Amino acid sequence: MSSAMEVVSPTDILSQDSACWRETFTDYYKTNAPTRVSMVNDKMMSKWDGKYEILMANLVKKYGILGSPIEPQPQPKQSIDQPQQSRSVRSTSRKPKTIAELSSKFQSLIAQATPTLGSRQNDINIVESKASNSDNGLETSTFTVCTRVRPLLGHELSAESDAFVAVVPGQRITTKNDSKSHSYTEELLLHAPKISIRGIPKLESTSHLFDYTFGPDSTNQEIYDLACAPLVKRALNGQIGVIFAYGQTGSGKTHTMSGILDILSSSDIFTDSTDNDNDLTFSYIEMLGRNIKDCLPELVEPTTINNADADNDNDNQVKDVQIGEVLNGAVLIRNMSTHTVTDVDQLTSLIKRANSTRATAMTAKNDSSSRSHGIAIFKVKNRKTAVQGTLYVIDLAGSESAKDSKDHVKDRMNETKEINSSLMVLKECIRARTTAATPGNGQIHVPYRRNKLTLLMKDVFDIGCSRLCSTVIIAACSPLASDIDHTSGTVKYAAPLRVALAAGGKSNKQNNQLEVDVNDPALWSSDAIVTWVKSVVVSESIDAKLFVNGLTGVQFCALPENEFYARAQAQLGDDNDKVKEGMMMEIAKSLYLGMWTLIVDAKTRKRRPDGSIITPEQEEEERKQLEISTIEKAKVWLEREKHMRGKA
Repeated sequence: MSSAMEVVSPTDILSQDSACWRETFTDYYKTNAPTRVSMVNDKMMSKWDGKYEILMANLVKKYGILGSPIEPQPQPKQSIDQPQQSRSVRSTSRKPKTIAELSSKFQSLIAQATPTLGSRQNDINIVESKASNSDNGLETSTFTVCTRVRPLLGHELSAESDAFVAVVPGQRITTKNDSKSHSYTEELLLHAPKISIRGIPKLESTSHLFDYTFGPDSTNQEIYDLACAPLVKRALNGQIGVIFAYGQTGSGKTHTMSGILDILSSSDIFTDSTDNDNDLTFSYIEMLGRNIKDCLPELVEPTTINNADADNDNDNQVKDVQIGEVLNGAVLIRNMSTHTVTDVDQLTSLIKRANSTRATAMTAKNDSSSRSHGIAIFKVKNRKTAVQGTLYVIDLAGSESAKDSKDHVKDRMNETKEINSSLMVLKECIRARTTAATPGNGQIHVPYRRNKLTLLMKDVFDIGCSRLCSTVIIAACSPLASDIDHTSGTVKYAAPLRVALAAGGKSNKQNNQLEVDVNDPALWSSDAIVTWVKSVVVSESIDAKLFVNGLTGVQFCALPENEFYARAQAQLGDDNDKVKEGMMMEIAKSLYLGMWTLIVDAKTRKRRPDGSIITPEQEEEERKQLEISTIEKAKVWLEREKHMRGKA
C-alpha cells in the first residue's frame, strides 16, 4: 500500500455517509486551510446535509485542490462608523447634497414658477366692497385679510446658504360671477424646496388666496392707501376701524405698523380732525402676557420728601391699565392716559415715545423682538354731536414655533405661551364673528371675553354693536426658504379668516334659497325707507323724502351717525332756534337708533336649515309644543317608575 495520500474525487464519495464526509472535510481543511479546521462541526454538517458535493466544489474554488492551496484575496476593511451599503444601491463616495448646496438650482426653479405681475386695478377697493355686502342684511363687521412678504435683509443677501426667496406673490384673479359683480383675490405662492431620494431638487408649491398680497417691492404707503385709508374714513365718521399685523418674529410686522403710524401723522385723520369740528386724542398701551401697561403715562414732577408722606410715593407710580365691562356692556379702560393732539409734531413725538417704551428681547430670529402687543388708539370725537369714532393700530407680538423657542429661559417661554394663547383666541373670535354673519347663525357665541385684547375690540366682535366696523389683518411673512414651515403656519392661520366677497357687493357663497327678510332695512327700496322715516317721525317737522335723498336700504343703513345729524341740521336752514335745533337732533338720534335696532334684529333672525325665517309667532308656538312634549314625556317616565316600584 502506497504511503502517498490519494485524491478523492466527488464521484468516488457519493455513496459515503456523513461520517466519511466529515473526515474528508477535516483532512481538506488541515491541508489547504489549517486555520479554518474549526469550521467542521455539527452545525456545518447539518446545514449542508445532502449537499456535501456542492460544499466541496465551493471549497476547491476558494482554497484550491487538495495539496495545492490558494491564498484568498484579503477583503478591504470597512469603518465601524460607515454603514454597509445594500447591494441594490450603487456604491458611491459622493455625499448627498443639501438644500444650501443646491440653492442656485432652487432659485432657478422658483423663478420659472413665479408669474409676472401686472398693475393692480385702480377700481378695486376690497374694504369698502365688503362693507356694502347685503346678503344677510348689512355687514356690520367685516374682515379684510392681506399678506405682506418682506424683502431680504442685508445679512441674508450675503449669506451662502438656504437664505433665498421661496415665498412670492402669485396671480391677481378676477372672477366674473354674474353680469353685475365680480370677485377679486390675490394669490401667495409658497415654494418649499425638497430633494428627492435620487438627489434631484424639486419644489412643493402651495397657493393661498388673500384679499391683497403685498410683495417685497410694496411700500408702506401702498399698504396704507389700500388697507388703512378706508379705516381712517370709518373713524372720522364715528365708526370703528382696526388694523393689525400678525406673523413670525422677524417677519416685518413692527416695520409695517410703524410705517403706517408715521403716515397717519400727516393723514386725513389728523387734518380733517383739526380743521373740522372734531377733537383727536391718542393713547398707546402694550399687553405683555396678562399685564397691561400705559406707554404714554403722564409725567409727574418729583416731590420733596419733606412736604410729602412716605406713603404718597406709591401714588406717583404708574398703575397697570385695567380693561373691563360696565353694566351697560360698554368697555371701560382705567389708568390709560389720553393725549389731545393739536399738531403733527406733537403726534409724531407721542408715537416715537410710545415705541421706545415697548418691551423687546433677543430671540433666535430677531435681536429686538417685540414681546408685547402694542396698541395705538386714535379717537375722533365730534364736538357738536359727541359721536366718537375709533381707530386701532395693533402691532401683535411675534409668534414662535417650538424650534425657535427651544432655547428660551423660563420667563421667555412663559411669554411665548401667553402670546400664542392670545393669538389663538383672536383667531377664534374672528372666525366665530364671520360665521355669525351668515344667515341663521346670529346666535353663535363669540368668545371675546376670554382675552383682554379681544375684549378691547368688543365692538368688532359683538353682533349687537350699533356701528359699522372694518378690520384689516396683515399676515407678515418671511421670504426665506429656511422659514417656509413657519410661513406656512402663518398663512394657514390667516387665510381661513378671509371670506371672499365680490367687488360688486355680493358674497361668492350667496344662497339663493334664503327667504327674503322683509323686515331687513338693508333690503328695502328707497320708497320703503321714506315710509319708515315717516312712521318714526310722526310730526311734519322733517321732510322724509329729502332726508332719505333717494338712497337705497343698504346705502341708508351704511350712513354714519354724524350724517343723520347733518341731514337733520340741513333742514333747519339758517334758523338759529336752539329749541328747534335740539328737537331736530333728537329726531336724528331716534332715526339712527331705530334703524340700527332693525339691522341687529335682521342679523340675529333665526332661520331653519332650509333658509326659511322663523317668525316670533312660530318660535313661540314651537316653544309651547316643546313644553307640551316635555310634560308628556315626564308623565310617561312617572308611570314607568310607579310600575317598576310595584314590581319591587
